[in-house]
Amino acid sequence: MNKMPVIENYIEINGEIILIDSLPKEKREEIAEMLQNKLMESMGYQRIKAIK
Repeated sequence: MNKMPVIENYIEINGEIILIDSLPKEKREEIAEMLQNKLMESMGYQRIKAIK
């Protein structure tokens, strides 16, 4: 009867700590893209926007 650990992710936005799962899907996707861009930039990559 071992319980699985619960992992909760929080982010600080404008000085307020917010549970990521409480944000709307669009806002979570926007934050995910910003985090991906920061990680890519730190390794020397740059995102190229697709032409529509």
